[in-house]
Amino acid sequence: MARTVSVIADNIISPLGMSSQQNYESVLQYRSEVRLHADIEGLAEPAMVSMLDKGSIAVEASRYSIPESFTFFETMVALSIRKALENADVDATSPRTGLVLSTTKGNVSLLDLRQDYRKYSPENDCDREQRSLVGESALRIASYLGNPNTPLVVSNACISGVCAEIVAARQIADGAYDDVIVCGCDVQGLFIISGFQSFKAISSNPCRPFDSERDGLNLGEAASTVILSGTKNGKWHIAAGAIRNDANHISGPSRTGEGSFRCLDAIYSDKDVNDLAFVGVHGTSTLYNDEMESIALSRAGMSDVPLNALKGNFGHTMGSAGVLESIISMKAAENGVVLATKGFQSMGVSCPVNVSAEHRITDRRSFIKLLSGFGGCNAAALFTMDEKEFECDAASKELETIHEVVITPESIVLDEATLPSEGEGKQMLDAAFKNYVGGYAKYYKMDTLSRLGFLASELLLKDEKERFSPRDDRAVVLFGSTSSLCNDRNYQATIQDPQNYFPSPALFVYTLANIVTGEIAIRNKYLGETSFYILPAMDEDVMTGTFKQTFMDKSVGSAVTGWLDCRSDSLFEARLKLVRLKK
Repeated sequence: MARTVSVIADNIISPLGMSSQQNYESVLQYRSEVRLHADIEGLAEPAMVSMLDKGSIAVEASRYSIPESFTFFETMVALSIRKALENADVDATSPRTGLVLSTTKGNVSLLDLRQDYRKYSPENDCDREQRSLVGESALRIASYLGNPNTPLVVSNACISGVCAEIVAARQIADGAYDDVIVCGCDVQGLFIISGFQSFKAISSNPCRPFDSERDGLNLGEAASTVILSGTKNGKWHIAAGAIRNDANHISGPSRTGEGSFRCLDAIYSDKDVNDLAFVGVHGTSTLYNDEMESIALSRAGMSDVPLNALKGNFGHTMGSAGVLESIISMKAAENGVVLATKGFQSMGVSCPVNVSAEHRITDRRSFIKLLSGFGGCNAAALFTMDEKEFECDAASKELETIHEVVITPESIVLDEATLPSEGEGKQMLDAAFKNYVGGYAKYYKMDTLSRLGFLASELLLKDEKERFSPRDDRAVVLFGSTSSLCNDRNYQATIQDPQNYFPSPALFVYTLANIVTGEIAIRNKYLGETSFYILPAMDEDVMTGTFKQTFMDKSVGSAVTGWLDCRSDSLFEARLKLVRLKK
């Protein structure tokens, strides 16, 4: 079935305001709260960050009776959702209302041994690592809202917010829910900031997207919510969405803009670019990202379409970025404005794009939100004021399983046959790789989660005759509960001791759960959808529904999918299968 997916309410909480309107008006006034912070505990050097005032948030949280046992991250999510719900005729307690969260690192700061995590678990119901898991947060937020459904967390690096909007639109179009609450949030601290510093990606000046003098990004924190509905009408509608991998590199974008171009092509190749008010780009102000986006826009025939980037106003808000920037873009377009790109002065990309340092006017009624991120992931969504059904195929396609593999610390079972193995835990994984795969030295650079997923995928795909040629019809859709905990722990150890402070970029990149999907895509040259979802625990119904909804993308013909979880080098589980459309 196809349905119109409307945006019926929204909220943004950021250093620029406590509502979407306040934030929009701040952007109109060219405001930014990005500034140099030298007082973030443990940082070896100051960082340009837009940070929220925790005192003001605490006052607001008390008005909504948000539990004191909530972490700052959870408080932000709950507060933004409650503020959005005030403007929507939606029952959060209904089984017909879904909950989708978007974040990259959630409560990762709780891994810092200097943090007193027990104040967030007064009932002593879990340990520090368990309390840090974003699935744990999602459950608490769902309980606070009285929502009876299993919450779904999208963890696709920097594209998570747009992915969450696309996933929610699919849920509505498929009839799984009538309404879906989508909230994106990330808060900044030592873990994240030190990681980006280790990559030398953070500028010591206000960022300048697409400018010839750009020298890096600024970080920011925010919580942003949209409430989507298939039964109620709003001003704005999500008309299409696409998620694509560029199969290039886990920490660097394709030099040809492959993933972003394919997203744009998937949602707009059959439409008139002159109907677009603008493209809201990722615009991180890093050398390669802005260059890649300019190439992708040129390839898509959109060089003359106005574009803007909002990182100069908010900083890079990570899991919140896609939702926040969609909301600001909706506000701008409905008021006939193409917002300026704060920090831009002179063109600094090889393919000139239509970017401006000043606000401009428009009479167009639609725009595209475009994002890219680590792991080779890219996403784009089309928003329009014209009432249109969400473009997709039916999710009820008939599928068949080709191969299945189950890997535990003690054994490997492929299609119900137990393979000979040596040792246990990570040692067994490495021995199995050597015996059954080999010839791919990059395997030994991966974290344990990626090794587990990579090995499982290799066993599933080993008999395929046509491998390693670019293909865009295969998705990689994985689920887990512990995310990248195993490597988060390893990275935290490099920044825990102020006397032995050594943030490692090689470790930091693997603190994103979706990197494993990128490794699989790069190995096999998969240019289709790649996604990683976090659940509180394995839930076959949610996994099956979400996975099948991936096939609503008209390009998907097969997928590697299943459960992938890694708590430590000796405690992990992979239950993956290769599935295709039934012939």
